[in-house]
Amino acid sequence: MATLKDVAKDAGVSIATVSCCLSGSRQVKPETRMRIMESIEKLKYIPNASARNLKISDSNSIGIVLTDIDNQYHSEIFKGASDYLQRHDYTINVAFSNRSPITEQKKINEFISQNVSGLLIITSQPQNTDFFNSRIKSYSIPTVFMERRPENIDTSFACFDNYRTVYFLTEQLLLKHYRRVALITGPDYYSSESDCIRGYEAAFQTYGIPLDNSLIQRTNMSKEDAFKMVLNNLDLDTIEAIITTSENIADGILEAISILGMQVPRDIQLLTLGEECWNQSARKTGVIHTSRNAFTLGTEAARLLVQNIQSPALFEEKTLSFADKIVYSDLKLLPPPSKAPFHLAGDMEAPPLRILMADLATSHSVKLLSRAFTHQTGIPVHIDFAPQTALLELIMKDMAKAYHDYDIYMYDVPWLQYMVQNGLVSDISEFISQNPELINSVFPENRDNCQYEGHYYGIPIVGGSQILFYRKDLFEDSTILRNFQKQYQISLRPPRTWTEFNGIARFFTRKYNLYSPTQYGTSLAGITDEELAPEILIRLWSSGGSIWDKYNRVSLNTPEIAKAFNSILQTLEYTGRDPFETSISQTVADFSSGKTAMLVTYSEYASEISSSISSNIIGRVGYEALPGRTPISVGWNLGLNPYTNQSEAAYEYFKWLCRSDISFYMTIVDGQSPVMAPYNSHELLKLYPWMELTEKSFEYCRKRTGPYRQKSLIIPQNKLERILCEILKNILQKGMTVSEALLAGQKEMELLFKSYGYPKPLHFI
Repeated sequence: MATLKDVAKDAGVSIATVSCCLSGSRQVKPETRMRIMESIEKLKYIPNASARNLKISDSNSIGIVLTDIDNQYHSEIFKGASDYLQRHDYTINVAFSNRSPITEQKKINEFISQNVSGLLIITSQPQNTDFFNSRIKSYSIPTVFMERRPENIDTSFACFDNYRTVYFLTEQLLLKHYRRVALITGPDYYSSESDCIRGYEAAFQTYGIPLDNSLIQRTNMSKEDAFKMVLNNLDLDTIEAIITTSENIADGILEAISILGMQVPRDIQLLTLGEECWNQSARKTGVIHTSRNAFTLGTEAARLLVQNIQSPALFEEKTLSFADKIVYSDLKLLPPPSKAPFHLAGDMEAPPLRILMADLATSHSVKLLSRAFTHQTGIPVHIDFAPQTALLELIMKDMAKAYHDYDIYMYDVPWLQYMVQNGLVSDISEFISQNPELINSVFPENRDNCQYEGHYYGIPIVGGSQILFYRKDLFEDSTILRNFQKQYQISLRPPRTWTEFNGIARFFTRKYNLYSPTQYGTSLAGITDEELAPEILIRLWSSGGSIWDKYNRVSLNTPEIAKAFNSILQTLEYTGRDPFETSISQTVADFSSGKTAMLVTYSEYASEISSSISSNIIGRVGYEALPGRTPISVGWNLGLNPYTNQSEAAYEYFKWLCRSDISFYMTIVDGQSPVMAPYNSHELLKLYPWMELTEKSFEYCRKRTGPYRQKSLIIPQNKLERILCEILKNILQKGMTVSEALLAGQKEMELLFKSYGYPKPLHFI
């Protein structure tokens, strides 16, 4: 067993320095601290671990690790445990992992370093056998796990018999002739959830009824994830009953059922594992709750722990399994609901509202939620998707038709001036003036994105910016920190400049660092000019460059822009793909699967990235402002076809989209709402921490616009960005130097400006 002296010797410092480092009693140099933390990790040292050799602990305290302060079921378990422990003169220290394995490990280590007498744990990392063996079993710390059994460890465990409970619920439904029965669980690497799945499957097998595996859906156990899962993965028109494994999951499903105009149990029977409760008013109307006595489980787990503490030499590890009282009841179920076709509120013959949208995550979120609009108003909504690169051309083609296919167009903010000048979008200023609360509900930056020369030409539907995603677990790893310090003589941190970004990207590229935990430092999307141009612009702005000056004269061939292109060329050394064959979705996939250590992309992808990394269990994501703090403002609007005969329906739809409740739903189902309400919700900020960074970035992000003066022609943004991207293509594909490519780009851009009447004549300058 490692001691403080062993750590000091291995790190090459004094015992006093190690002690100060751990206690924080005085400042220790960062490089010294790194050596100490590396030695601690290598030797598996835990502060005060030597006290484990004492036969009697002086602390008389118990460490309790729970997953989430908002989990009512776990709160009841805690109440039972704390009641028993306090009555037996133990002090209690409680910590929450927030479902993060890294946080859980940290909290357990802290408790062990405090020399607690024992531990009660609801784990978020049951598969981490090595950690529990090295921390708990090696030091013979009395421990009882609750609800989720750790894998391949002989340890005391207390749980409810979820297999039996879910088997019973499924059986009763099948006996009442329910067939389309869905099961919504948490991650199946939790034994509490896998037991539910086994019970559900066994009931179908017992009665010889075919099982549709698509009806078993997994969530992260939050109500938000359950809500999103139902809208994304379940066709509620065909589902007769849903069984959930927690009240949180049931809450999310109820919300989804409600906004789609359905009722429980009239349209769907909902059953959930629940807690024993005398107060029936606390239960959700129409929902069948099971009756687990979580307080008793907590009490008995604490009793078992105290037995272990008091008689460690003779204690034998035990498993306590409790029955849910519902299995002894006569379950009252209605007959299966008749699954009539979905009907609309209001006028069944209302013509549909036809919308053309860019193929973005937010667009798909809008389509998912638009059924709720139809239910509330009776107005059907038909949405088609198009690639971003083809959308403007499709809008122009539709406007050229005698009979238009769409009433509403989604358009990118840089297109606004061009669309107004070419009559592609309607002025809705009068509608906005009559509904000021509409535009006041969104961020001012997004509101401004809809205006041109003081008039409104739509409502914002997407509002955000670019942010830096990085592997926080790697940036905090003691060995990586030490190696980076050795190589660069500075501490590893999220980069603040593009030079720093490239240095870190090199460090995390295996070609240049054989010990890198990731194959590449970063990735860069450039399969289309629409995706490549922002990568160039953020470096160009950061270096102080601009495509044109204040007199609308082209200024591409400058040292500042040369610096930006040299920076991007260096970045490409640390990517694994040809940029001209790489899409944004591929860069997101590379980062989410652990291939890259950093990613610059749009905040709209944050939820997808966070969910993917969590499900892959590869680490933690950090979020920071872009190097140089010059991110691009992301904005998409919904504009009205000037010739539509569906104006009133479109206005109703605009008002509905800007409602606070819809903005919450949009955020939860991976959309990027421009409405301010979600950014003031502590629940959503806890789940989606990048939202706070997105809001702050509005202060310094920049718009993609072209040169402008009144009564002049607008240069389409795609023409400007094509030339900008051509510079990089000339360097990489034609072998030009940066200077040669910039000179060619300068000349081509000047011709483009001239064709649209820029710059101003000299007598105006």
